[in-house]
Amino acid sequence: MSRVLIISDIHANLAALETVLNDAEGQYDALWCLGDIVGYGPRPNECIELVRERAELCVMGNHDWAVLDKPGVNVEDFNPQARHAVLWTREQLSEENRRYLEQLPCTPVHPPKTSEILVTHASPREPVWEYILTPSIALENFAAFDDLLCLVGHTHKPAIYRWRFFESLAEGEDDHEMQGMATVDYLQLPAQMAVHLELSPTQRLIVNPGSVGQPRDNDPRVAYAILDLETMTLIHYRVSYPIELTQSQMREARLPKRLIDRLSFGW
Repeated sequence: MSRVLIISDIHANLAALETVLNDAEGQYDALWCLGDIVGYGPRPNECIELVRERAELCVMGNHDWAVLDKPGVNVEDFNPQARHAVLWTREQLSEENRRYLEQLPCTPVHPPKTSEILVTHASPREPVWEYILTPSIALENFAAFDDLLCLVGHTHKPAIYRWRFFESLAEGEDDHEMQGMATVDYLQLPAQMAVHLELSPTQRLIVNPGSVGQPRDNDPRVAYAILDLETMTLIHYRVSYPIELTQSQMREARLPKRLIDRLSFGW
């Protein structure tokens, strides 16, 4: 296994997921899913079945969790449109697909045959719920894991957060001593361009590939990434998909209009 297709936040958008799988065909050896297979969209069973068939690894997302009605999850905490979709999805799921969601890990995992890579849905310290949207939140999360690279989803926004540690020789009262400072930078993830992930004990990364089924960075195209584990290069892709097909399916399912409209604009 060398090349990994990384997808996240499918949200029951079958047309978007099929577009990713077709676009990436022949370019990957394994598939990792960062959670939220369901929620918002009109084809939960079909999306779960594709992930079940194709994914070597998948973790639990907050919408997957909510659909299962697990203890500690109050669907009333979701906004009205998301709550509507969660309750609708609960009624649609087959028993087999429900069992698949139930066995997904809700804590960060290390993919098989890899080292120094951590995979989770939201964040290392709050794997199902926390949004990493700023360098300050990312900095706090780097303290929660030791791996060189962490892959996350949840925000629906592609991003790289780069943690760097700088040592300096400071003069104390009695002697010289080493002091250090950690900083985190936010980096945009360029599309269709290979990015070398420079990793070391003094430079670690949190990478978000963006969302397959409901992008929120003002770009309605699907987002996914392919990671080459041998060269540690990442290519981020944006691809158009038949949004109108998904919207038609959502109208047929009587899902909220706001969820339908937002797909056209990527917000």
